[in-house]
Amino acid sequence: MVIGAGIVGLASAFHIKRVDPDVRVLVVDYRFGPGHGDTGRSAAAFRTFFYSRTNIALAASSISFYKYVQEEEGFDLGMKFVGYLFLLTRNQYKTLSSILVELQRRGLRYELLDTGFLEEKLGIKASVTGDEEAELMGLEDIHVGVYVREAGIMRPEKLVDYYYSRLKEMGVKFMFNTRVEELVLEPKNKLGLPYEPLPWQEAMVVGAKTAKGVIRAKRKIVVAAGARTFLLLDPIGVDVHSKPKKRQVFAIKASTNELKELLYIKGLNEYNVAPMMILPKGVYVRPVPEENSFWVGVSDHLGRPFKWEEDPQPEQHFYIYGIYPVLHTYLPQFTNARPEASWAGLYDISIDSQPVIFEVAGMIVAAGTSGSGIMKADAIGRIVAAIYSGEKTAELYGGEKFHVEDLGLTKRRVEEEKLVI
Repeated sequence: MVIGAGIVGLASAFHIKRVDPDVRVLVVDYRFGPGHGDTGRSAAAFRTFFYSRTNIALAASSISFYKYVQEEEGFDLGMKFVGYLFLLTRNQYKTLSSILVELQRRGLRYELLDTGFLEEKLGIKASVTGDEEAELMGLEDIHVGVYVREAGIMRPEKLVDYYYSRLKEMGVKFMFNTRVEELVLEPKNKLGLPYEPLPWQEAMVVGAKTAKGVIRAKRKIVVAAGARTFLLLDPIGVDVHSKPKKRQVFAIKASTNELKELLYIKGLNEYNVAPMMILPKGVYVRPVPEENSFWVGVSDHLGRPFKWEEDPQPEQHFYIYGIYPVLHTYLPQFTNARPEASWAGLYDISIDSQPVIFEVAGMIVAAGTSGSGIMKADAIGRIVAAIYSGEKTAELYGGEKFHVEDLGLTKRRVEEEKLVI
């Protein structure tokens, strides 16, 4: 049984069924369909441009698999390699320069775009010195752009559709509108004593209690409930080491000539579409050409509580006061632009912003994707399947071997992610 029909739960179910075609798999989710939680509220951008070798392995193999699905299987995922453009101040570039050199040594390619190109091609306002509002916000001049071509955007609902359709073909069953209220813990060897499992008994997670009754698993349970995972694990004394935090996306229509020129810019990629741009202070601008719009957002860390919300809602003041001042300062095309739509979801943020995957008491947990669930989901699913099969290593798409314990808790071994912008 897999708890959670988000992208991680779907990928986990897919790869478990792939390695063990005879196993009966049931996916349970409290929403009315697959991917209707935080997966469907994702900005769904992807890149392999990381410092951590763990992040590189997970993202690169997943993205390669998605590319295979789109190009070889002919299943449209809306995947476009429009690129990532990191706009760096002089201080940021100075801090990251040695990291960029190391990434280039590892074979991760990028191009440096000077301010003249950025201003002429993209209409970016690189110099904000003397701008009173910019100085008040502590904004600095843009010194250089770091452009990564092997990165881009995709449609989250289409990736969900791929796994969901394949799972149904494989005979996997689904129970939607079914909220898991708690996990059922029993002793491995029942003695019929009061208050079992007792401290000296080996306890196992054997099922899930729902409003529709208890669902018992014949083999193992996979908990891939995203930001809800801690709500299921805390009551049985298991610490998942990840917490929920709200993230918001605001959609802005390219309704002016200036915004249209930015959205459909020519010459940077084969689609003649703007790249995914990350401005100083972390504001991102994601092109959505099929909707003739942009999605914008920013991750607010300090000041934003770790908090579970059943139905997180966007905050208009967050756009007006938190995003817009930075956005229109560096990209004047957005002056007076207001969102036509907005939504919010939850990230399940781990101890080091990298996934947490482990087995305990007959239960496999996959959580802590920290906002990169879509770009790493296929690799996570393969690791879950390897743990399910009792393997010490998982074979990621493309053949790379990955030690499953590296993302666990007791023998965790991940490289620090130094490319933080």
